[in-house]
Amino acid sequence: MECLRMEGVLEGKRNLVFSAPTSAGKTMVSEILMIKKVMETGKKALMILPYISIVNEKTQYYQTLLSSSQLNIVGYYSNSKPVPFEKVDIGICTIEKANSLINRLIEENTYSELGVIVVDELHMIGDEHRGYLLELLLTKLRYVLKDDLQIIGMSATLPNIDEIARWLNAALYITDYRPIPLHEFIVVNNLIYNSKFEVVKDFDFKPHSCDPNYMVPLVDEVVKKNNSVLIFCPTKYNCEQCARTLSHFFLNNGDEKVKEKRRELISHLSRCPAGLDSTLEITVICGIAYHHSGLTMEERELLEEAFRQGIINILIATSTLASGVNLPARRVIFDQPFIGIEFINSLSYTQMKGRAGRKGKDTCGESYLICSRKYLKKVKELVCKKHDPVNSCLVCEQKGMKRALLEVISSGIVKTMRDVKDYIQCTSSSSNSSSSNINNNINIKLLRHKSLSNLEEDDTKEFISTSFGRATIGSSLSPEESIIVYKELKKAMLEFVLLDELHMVYHVTPIYSIPEPNWSHLLKLYYELSPIHRHIANVINLNEGFIVQAMHRRPDFKLSLPYRRFYSALMLNDLIHEVDFNEVVNKYQVNRGNLQTLQILSSTFAGMVTIFCQRMGWTNFELLVQQFQDRLIFGIQKELMELVKVPHVKGARARALYDGGIRSIKELSHLTPDEIFNILCKSKKRKGRLSNDIKRIEMHAAKMISRSAKQIILQQQEELEKNLAEIKYTLNQP
Repeated sequence: MECLRMEGVLEGKRNLVFSAPTSAGKTMVSEILMIKKVMETGKKALMILPYISIVNEKTQYYQTLLSSSQLNIVGYYSNSKPVPFEKVDIGICTIEKANSLINRLIEENTYSELGVIVVDELHMIGDEHRGYLLELLLTKLRYVLKDDLQIIGMSATLPNIDEIARWLNAALYITDYRPIPLHEFIVVNNLIYNSKFEVVKDFDFKPHSCDPNYMVPLVDEVVKKNNSVLIFCPTKYNCEQCARTLSHFFLNNGDEKVKEKRRELISHLSRCPAGLDSTLEITVICGIAYHHSGLTMEERELLEEAFRQGIINILIATSTLASGVNLPARRVIFDQPFIGIEFINSLSYTQMKGRAGRKGKDTCGESYLICSRKYLKKVKELVCKKHDPVNSCLVCEQKGMKRALLEVISSGIVKTMRDVKDYIQCTSSSSNSSSSNINNNINIKLLRHKSLSNLEEDDTKEFISTSFGRATIGSSLSPEESIIVYKELKKAMLEFVLLDELHMVYHVTPIYSIPEPNWSHLLKLYYELSPIHRHIANVINLNEGFIVQAMHRRPDFKLSLPYRRFYSALMLNDLIHEVDFNEVVNKYQVNRGNLQTLQILSSTFAGMVTIFCQRMGWTNFELLVQQFQDRLIFGIQKELMELVKVPHVKGARARALYDGGIRSIKELSHLTPDEIFNILCKSKKRKGRLSNDIKRIEMHAAKMISRSAKQIILQQQEELEKNLAEIKYTLNQP
C-alpha cells in the first residue's frame, strides 16, 4: 500500500500510474481510490476494461461488493441495456463504450460529474487496433477537465512507463512484487531448463508417439495433486486437437463425485444455442475443455465457472484468455511459442505466464514453455527481454488523429486552429516531446490533413461542424465507417427494396470485424438465392464474376467488403426469421462463436446506424432501422419485440409464450408461474421428452418471468401516475 502514501493520491488530488506484475494488488488499490472518491465527493466513476467478458465479471463483482451501499453500479458493453449516466455512480465499460459515453457527456456539458477514471491495462494505448481510442478519450478528458479528474492507470511493467505517467501528470509507482512466486521453465526435447537456461531436470523415458513434447507428464504432475493446469495453444484448431489428444491419457481423471458434476456440465452445455460440441462431449468427462472465440458466450461462461470450481482441471485456450477473464491455475504450459503464426511477444508472454499461481491456494506458480531446439535462441531472447516501449497511436500520420480532431471539433470543445494545437499537446506523443519540437512540428503535421491546411494562416478562424460530422460522433461510428454508411444509405434512398428485410439487414451489418466467407460456398449460396434476394444483391452491385475470381485469388479488402457484408447479412436475416441457430451454423459454414459475435456486433451497429439516421434527419430510415437492435441480438421476428423486454425471456421462450397466446407484457403479468411453466413446457415437449432437470430450470424461469413482468407493469403505472401529477401541477399554475 506504499503507493497510497504518495503525495495527493489518497486524497484524490493526484493521478496515479501503478505498474506491477499480475496479482500484485493493482486492482485493490484502484478499488480503494475509486470507491473513496465516489463516496466522499458524490461524483461519478468510470472503470475502463479491455474486454466485454471482464466488464461483465467486474460489474457483477462490484454489485455484490457494494450491495449494502446506495451506489448504482452499471455495466456498459455491446448490447447492454442503456442506463442514463445521471443515474449511475460507477460505470464499468469497454474502451469503445467509454469513448461513446464521454462524447455524450461532453456534448451535454455534464462531464464535470466525473470524479475518477480507472483504466485497466493502460499499456493498451500502444495496441494498433484499439489503442488510439483509449488515448483519444484520455486526451479529451485531460483537455476539458485538467486537474478536476483523478486518473488511475494500471499497467504491466514497461520500459517507458515513466513517459505515460508524465503524459497523465501522474505519480508513478513501480514494483516487481508478486505475492505468489513464479518459477519459469523451458522444455526442449527431453530437457527442462530454468529461466537462466540451466538444465534442472530431464525426462528419462521416450515420449509417447501421440505426445512427442512431454505435455502429458507435465500435466499429470499437477493433476494428480488435485491442482489445475492452463495450456495455451497458438490457434483454435490446436486447442481442440490438444483437448482430444489429452482426453485419451486422462480417462481416470477425477472420482465419481466430480464425474457426476461433469455429467451435469455436459447437460448444461447441450442446452446452449448450438447444442453440445462433439469435442467437449468427449473431453469434459475427463476434466478437460478448450476455450476460444469459436465457442458461444454461454459455453465459455459454463466452462470458466467449472474451471474455477475444479470440475474442469485442464483448460486449453488461446492467448485471448490471458487478457480476458481471471482464471489462474497452478501451472501454465505453452504448447508452442506462437500466437497464431506470429512468434509470441514479450508483453503477451508475461501476461500469459502470469496466470500461474492462485492467490490463497498456491505457494507458487509454474510456467513451462515447450519449444523445439530451432527456436531456442528466440526463446532465450524472449525470456530475458524487457517489454517493448508503448508508442502513441494518436499521431497525425495515422487515422486516429483524424477521428480525434473530428470528435473534439464536432462536440464544440475545440473551436479554432489555436485550440487544435493546444489539444494536440495533450496527446501522449506531444507531451513526451520537447516544447520546441512540439512547436516546430505541429504545423507540419497538421498540413498533412487536407481538411485543415487552408486554415493555417488564421489561428482564430472558427470551425463549424456539419450535420454529418455531428452524426458521426453522436453515433460513435468511425469516420471511415460513417462515410460508407452515408454513401450506401443515400444510394438506397433511390432504390430501396421493402419486399424483403434482407436489404435493411445489410445496412445494419457491421462494416468491419466480420468473417471472410468461404468464397466457393458463397458462390453456391449465390446461385441458390431467391429472385428477391438476387435482386437485392444486384441493387448492392454484387456480381458472381467477383466471387469466382475471389475463389482463386484473395481479393482486395475494400472491394470485398460488400460481399463480406452480404454473406453476413444472409446469416443475420435467417436468425431474425428464427431459423435454428445450429442450422445457420451449418448452412453458412461458420463456427458458432463467430456467429454469436456477429449477432452482438450487428445489434450494436444497428443502434449506431439508428442514431446516425436520427442526427442526419433521415426519419424514415431511423424508423426502419431501430427495430433491428433487439431483433438481431435475440434472433426474433418483429412480433416478439415486446416480450423479450422481460428479463429471462429470450428468443425461444418469447416464441413459446407468443404461440401460447401471450402477446404483451401486460397479458404476461396476469399469468401465474404455473401457467407460464405449462406454456414453456408445452413448447419444449414438441422437441422431445422433458427431463426433470429441464422442468426444474423452466419452473425457476417461470417464477422469475412472472415476477419481472409484474415489476415492469408496476413501474409503468408509477411512471404514468408521476407524469399525470406533473401535468395536473402544470395546469393548476396561474
